[in-house]
Amino acid sequence: MQRISVLITSSPESLTACLDAVAFCRAAINEGQSIDQIFFYQAGVYHANGLMDASANEVDLTKAWQSLATEHAIPLLVCVGAASKRGIVDAEQAEQAGLSQHNLFEPFKQVGLGEFFTFLHTSTKLVQF
Repeated sequence: MQRISVLITSSPESLTACLDAVAFCRAAINEGQSIDQIFFYQAGVYHANGLMDASANEVDLTKAWQSLATEHAIPLLVCVGAASKRGIVDAEQAEQAGLSQHNLFEPFKQVGLGEFFTFLHTSTKLVQF
């Protein structure tokens, strides 16, 4: 069984790449593979923005990631540096910065790059979208 880490650097606006990523994860799980983590980096952190709203005729990628994570217990990890640079903060970071609200969507979790590399050491494959 392969243990796969998935790295998302595509923004939600790159719909084809993002739908391919979700489909890849589901297919890998259906084939008996394990997804160790899905790590959102660079423009990929926008997937975790809880204030983004998909139109009625658009695919809600944030909900697709949430569903995948919930159904299969896959951690959705967001690079804290890349996210905060793009205005995406969790409750703790918002409080520390004196902000009135946070916008990190559950179950996304902000972490440092070190946590990404820790998971990567146990993975047999890294796939980037």
